[in-house]
Amino acid sequence: MNTAKKDQTKHKVTSRDVAERAGVSRSAVSRSFTPGAYVSETIRKKVHIAAKDLGYLPNALARSLIGGGSSLVALIIGPMASPHDSLLIEAVTCKLAELGKRVLLVPVPATRVADDSLLEALSYQVEAAVVFAGTVGQQAAERCTRIGTRLILFGRVVDVPDTCCIIYDNVAAAQAAGRYLLRSGHRKIAYIGTRHNAFSDRERHAGLSHVLHEAGLEIHAFEKGDYGHDSGYQAALKMLGSMDPPDAIFSSNDGMALGAIDAARALGIRIPNDLAVIGIDNNPMGDWAAYRLTSWGLPADDIAKVIADEIIHKTAPENNDGDTDVDATANHPRTIRLPLTLTLRETTRRMTS
Repeated sequence: MNTAKKDQTKHKVTSRDVAERAGVSRSAVSRSFTPGAYVSETIRKKVHIAAKDLGYLPNALARSLIGGGSSLVALIIGPMASPHDSLLIEAVTCKLAELGKRVLLVPVPATRVADDSLLEALSYQVEAAVVFAGTVGQQAAERCTRIGTRLILFGRVVDVPDTCCIIYDNVAAAQAAGRYLLRSGHRKIAYIGTRHNAFSDRERHAGLSHVLHEAGLEIHAFEKGDYGHDSGYQAALKMLGSMDPPDAIFSSNDGMALGAIDAARALGIRIPNDLAVIGIDNNPMGDWAAYRLTSWGLPADDIAKVIADEIIHKTAPENNDGDTDVDATANHPRTIRLPLTLTLRETTRRMTS
């Protein structure tokens, strides 16, 4: 094989190579790949033919940066312990692609502090960052707003101006779940929360506690998991194997609720006759014939639309369409609370009144 030809195959093709092959300037190559830029049709055709022959593709990131934006959106993500997590990330990625955006996935380290991941994303000149996992410190959040990068937090809140916090209406859902269980005849209502003391988990715990307190009761048992099936299984085994087991379990997410169902079955406990189970997320596994879980949730596509709208500046407090509860005041983050809908299935009894 010819050595020169072999070396050429290893050479990364650049716009300079295309310019030489087409017999034009590098600026003409750039204009030929820039929509709306002035260049004659003859030159554009020569450039495209040369690019095709050489296998050249323009650097989309570099071109977008020259135009004033990277079209990149960073998604700061955790370990995807719940099936709902991966469904949501997929929905957001697809929705952003429809809008001409591209996604950069940045994992949160085991410390669950998202600051370093967020700063890493900023080094790629992202237009926006959406934090789905981990805690965000005030300094990291303020840096985003200072350099003009839109910061959106999902399921968490940080008190930094010009940020957007998108959260479920956790308190309302937890209170409604508690009332449903009470009206179904349950009095020993337990709660499975998370070990990470997440913002949403604290709100759900508080909402359930409030409703039970109104009825003269307290949370009957409380265990913590890590969002996944196995941790919910272990938490429920501990509750249900006690001398005074609960007659209902409200779980902070569906993954742990499914684990609770399997734990009950392992102990010979009938659902919903002896034990009711309610989750949050309404992920597709909950609708499987083996589970049929009653759950509060919102379709991932609906959540993705809210996030995408916020990224491209189409959602404003004065234009809220009424489907979400928006709170935005001067010097405070913009907060959007997403209402959840109850899907009744076979892990709960019918209400008695």
